[in-house]
Amino acid sequence: MTTEEKQIKMETEIQRDIEKMYPVNPEHLYCKMGLEFHSCNAADHSLTLRYPIREWELNHMSTMHGGLIAAAIDTTSGALTRSLTGCAVTPTINLNINYLLPGTREDALLVTAKADRIGKHLANIHTECRSENSGKLLATAMVNFMLKRD
Repeated sequence: MTTEEKQIKMETEIQRDIEKMYPVNPEHLYCKMGLEFHSCNAADHSLTLRYPIREWELNHMSTMHGGLIAAAIDTTSGALTRSLTGCAVTPTINLNINYLLPGTREDALLVTAKADRIGKHLANIHTECRSENSGKLLATAMVNFMLKRD
C-alpha cells in the first residue's frame, strides 16, 4: 500500500469511527462537545480532533472545565488507538495530564494524539492540547490503553 493510500485509509477509518461515537441522543457528551475531525498523519501515527469551547463547558472562572479537557484528550487518544490497532475496545488504563494554560470561550481545542508505542497488550499515546486561536499549548498528557484483541 502506498503512503497516499495509507493516509486515505486512516482518514476514512477515523471519520467513520467519529460518526459511530455520536449517539442519536443530542444530550450525550460527545454530541454536546461537538468533536470534529481536523487532520491525521498515517506516517506519523498521529490524529488531531477539534473541540469548540462552548458556554456550558466553562467553569466558575470562565475557563473550560479541566474534566472536559481530559475527556477531549481521552477521546482523541482512544480514536487514534482504535485506528492503529483495529481493536474495537480500548479501555483507558492510565491518563496523566499536565494542565498548562486555560481554554477560553470563543476558542477551540486542537487535540493531537501521537502513538509512542503500540504493543501486544498496551498502547502508549502522547497527547497535546492547543488553543486553535493562539496555538499555545494548553495541556499535555500520556495515555495508556489496554488492547482487547479478538
